[in-house]
Amino acid sequence: MSDLNRRHAIKKTFALGLGAGALAGIAPRSSSKNFDRQAKALSKNQLTSFDVLIVGAGNAGMPAAIQAADLGARVLLIDKNPFVGGMLNISGGHISAANSKLQISKGISDSPDAHYRDAMRMGRYLNNSELLKIATDNAASMVDWLAEIGVEFTAESPFFEDDHEHYSSPRTYMGPDYGRSLLEPLKSELEKRINRGDIELRLNTEAINLITDNAGSVAGVALKDASGVQRELMAKTVILTTGGYGASDSLKSKYNPKSLKSKVICLPHASGDGIIMAERVGAELINMNHFVSFPGAIDGASGRLEYPPKHFPSGIWVNREGNRFVNEHTDNPDMRERAFLRQEELGFFVILNERSMKTKEIGIKGWDRNHLRQHTLSGLIKKADSIMSLAKKIGIPPTNLTKTVDQFNRSVKHGRDDQFNREQLDEPLENGPYYSIPITGSILITHGGIKVNHAMQVLQASGKVIDGLYAAGETLGLAQMMGTAVLSGMSVGPAITLGRQVARNACQYANLVGQSAVDCSIQKT
Repeated sequence: MSDLNRRHAIKKTFALGLGAGALAGIAPRSSSKNFDRQAKALSKNQLTSFDVLIVGAGNAGMPAAIQAADLGARVLLIDKNPFVGGMLNISGGHISAANSKLQISKGISDSPDAHYRDAMRMGRYLNNSELLKIATDNAASMVDWLAEIGVEFTAESPFFEDDHEHYSSPRTYMGPDYGRSLLEPLKSELEKRINRGDIELRLNTEAINLITDNAGSVAGVALKDASGVQRELMAKTVILTTGGYGASDSLKSKYNPKSLKSKVICLPHASGDGIIMAERVGAELINMNHFVSFPGAIDGASGRLEYPPKHFPSGIWVNREGNRFVNEHTDNPDMRERAFLRQEELGFFVILNERSMKTKEIGIKGWDRNHLRQHTLSGLIKKADSIMSLAKKIGIPPTNLTKTVDQFNRSVKHGRDDQFNREQLDEPLENGPYYSIPITGSILITHGGIKVNHAMQVLQASGKVIDGLYAAGETLGLAQMMGTAVLSGMSVGPAITLGRQVARNACQYANLVGQSAVDCSIQKT
């Protein structure tokens, strides 16, 4: 079917259902394949149609809904949670941008091109160059917009973020209340549009499936409300902003089985719903084989390691084979993260002795000496008089660990670490008792997701567009922004930027398939 005929078919479908009924007035139907035929049998008050239906009210979904409403679209925003904001409720809320008004006011010389080049280099040139260019070119106006709607940034913003590899210029921003500093003004803007009738928000509402018409275009969403009642709701365009899949054991088992041992620190709603629904209607999934698990969570307790320059750890880090695998003092988080991901099992041990535990800072966020004593008594932290005995207690080859400790002690004696070039070598591990702290990974974000084009239209493996279906935010997989790295401010920031952009694109498409009084032409962000 030609694009013209397809649009005609979609127009015919939507013309049947422009009534203003609520969810309760929509009759459930057994098969979305017969949508055209069934729609004709429904009266107007049984079928509600929106210009834009957004699934997921988080980092990308909220800005998308605000932007679509401002362009005159009739918007429905749904979320399976009883709250909006998604990961903004718990995240650090870091965003990055070059040439914002705030950055310029501080006399920092920067450019979107430099931001783009840094991100490509750090991501090993495996980022989606088209989407990244859109995100970096429009990041400054995104930050300026956030400031306009009431987001307050810390006095240090923009800054170099030590938890990630540094950009060439300070371009990371955050609010004093982390992600909630962004969330509260966004909620306020959302509420304004809800109150004036531009946006309909439905919480505790889960998307089950995408509805397609006879041409294969997406024409709505099958929903389930809090009471378990399933409905179908029609829309000229659907935008998936459902987040990642860090909380989905089934998807992790399928694509990244070794990540299953990592702690899940994202919210439970990150179950890959949008990714799964898109794949069912033929979408191609990309970068699913790449997964990020951050090193440093304590395996069996709360707390996490602190890293340079905030803390330079004593002792050494060894993997489950008993070997060191990274410079424990590296100030490049990317090097540490990649070394961790190369380990056969995503875990390692911090090996200390009595002297280092007494004379050095602990270096575990939220821990003091009482925590050390408590977890040693409980058996979480293993203690032994010799390295051989310690190795047996933690289940790693005693000969390997002994050799590793001996090699490290020689490095301390000679003042040179030939293996990993660690510079601070002031504390050998010569005398017991010895201790081991078990470390695992933590999952906050995911890198795999839905393939889209530059307009964020969802694509099949053939490259063909699935008409009426768009996606933005972590649902795309963060590898599209970050390549194989984790970049400061390039999760939340691009979600907001592309959320606003995808709303414009979806609104323009809605004009092609139905009559609209507003010209939703794409504008520069």
